[in-house]
Amino acid sequence: MGTSLGWRLRNSWWVLLTILGVGCLGGSGFLYIGITARRPLWWTFGIAYLVLPWAGLVAINRLGEDSQLSTAIAVAYFVLWFASVVHALILNGSWLRWRAANRQWFEPRPQPATALAPPPAPLPLALDVNAASAAALSAAGLDAPRAARIVADREARGGFQTVEEFAMAAALQPHEFARLRAQLTCTPRPRAPQPPPQGPGRVLDF
Repeated sequence: MGTSLGWRLRNSWWVLLTILGVGCLGGSGFLYIGITARRPLWWTFGIAYLVLPWAGLVAINRLGEDSQLSTAIAVAYFVLWFASVVHALILNGSWLRWRAANRQWFEPRPQPATALAPPPAPLPLALDVNAASAAALSAAGLDAPRAARIVADREARGGFQTVEEFAMAAALQPHEFARLRAQLTCTPRPRAPQPPPQGPGRVLDF
């Protein structure tokens, strides 16, 4: 049945009604499993095991304990009690099999633990095209000769004004630029101040 011993013992509690009830309450256990499992035969036994013992007790009370018929009824009472206990022990196996097959609507099974989503990938570090070294450009995926050439070109022109200007100077392919675009930043370098224009000097006539 794929169930533990503890589970079987917990679900066999109704048999105790038959044993401890001394014939008076045993039928209630049969009623419980018959109604729960919707087995008419089981709860029919429950009615019989409830009605017959109580009918015997009422008859003994009316006939008196000294009557031979009362003695016979008393013997039949205990025989019926013993039979109900044996019957309950035999029937309990069928009840446990039914219970195990239908326990999902009695005992909701724990839901399997949901797999934890993997942590998001770390965001790439920003790469300032006007400050990045050749090593940083190589780490971003550019080969070393091209990275060195980009740095030399940047120093020669005094820095890039836009990311697009950097991409053109680096001769980036469209797929390369698309991969690096979110990572690239451009902090324009200040231009060297131009000397003020000198006006034409005065010509002195002597």
